[in-house]
Amino acid sequence: MKKKLMTLLMSAVMALGISASAFAAPVGVVNVNAILNSYPGITEIAKSVAQEKTRLQEEFNKQSANMSDADKHALAEKLSKQLAEFEQKKMAPVQRKINKTILDVAKANNIDSVVNMNAMVAGGKDLTDEVIKALK
Repeated sequence: MKKKLMTLLMSAVMALGISASAFAAPVGVVNVNAILNSYPGITEIAKSVAQEKTRLQEEFNKQSANMSDADKHALAEKLSKQLAEFEQKKMAPVQRKINKTILDVAKANNIDSVVNMNAMVAGGKDLTDEVIKALK
C-alpha cells in the first residue's frame, strides 16, 4: 500500500513538473560575437583602440629605456590600466545599446529571458538576426 501511494505521488509530481514546463516562457538566445561584429562603427572603434595601444606601447618603450624592472612593471601596469579605461570608454555606449536592443527584441517576442548562445546547450529562440537588424 505504501509503495503504491509513493508511486502515485511521484507520478503526480512528475506530471505537474511536465505541465508547468509547457507553460514556461520561452528563452531567447543571441550570438553576442555576431552582434558585436556587425555593430555599425565597430571597425572604427577597434581601430581607435589599436591606435591607442600602439601609442601607449611607444610611450612605454620611451619611458622604460633606463628603468629598473620594478619601475618597468609599475609603468606597464599604469599604461595597461589607461588602455583598459580607454577601451571601456569607447565600448560602454556600444554595450548599453546592444543590451537595450536585445531587451527590446526579446520583449517584442514575448521572451522574458535571453542568454548567450554559447551558454545554451539546446533549445531557445535565436534572436540574433532580429537584434542585428534593429541595430542598423
